[in-house]
Amino acid sequence: MDEQSAPAPAPDLQHEINVLKTQLQMLEERIISTERRQSQMPALPRTNLLSGSFITRSFAVLGHYLVAALIVTIPVFIVIFIIILAVGIGLSGM
Repeated sequence: MDEQSAPAPAPDLQHEINVLKTQLQMLEERIISTERRQSQMPALPRTNLLSGSFITRSFAVLGHYLVAALIVTIPVFIVIFIIILAVGIGLSGM
């Protein structure tokens, strides 16, 4: 009795094609949904902080720093001025 190994069954080519078509369709749908979401997102703001030039970005950062410093220091100076006025008026009444 000759035992011959049975040839390996050939892969079902039509099934593989269907699987690949399904995967391709899913990927196309993902691409479409991603593009749709991206188009609904607002564009990046036009600001010099995103400039390609180093010097332009530097001046933009400097300007933001100066404005932030003014926002912080002006109220502090106003409070100090009020305290000095109150102490000055208190001392002048003696």
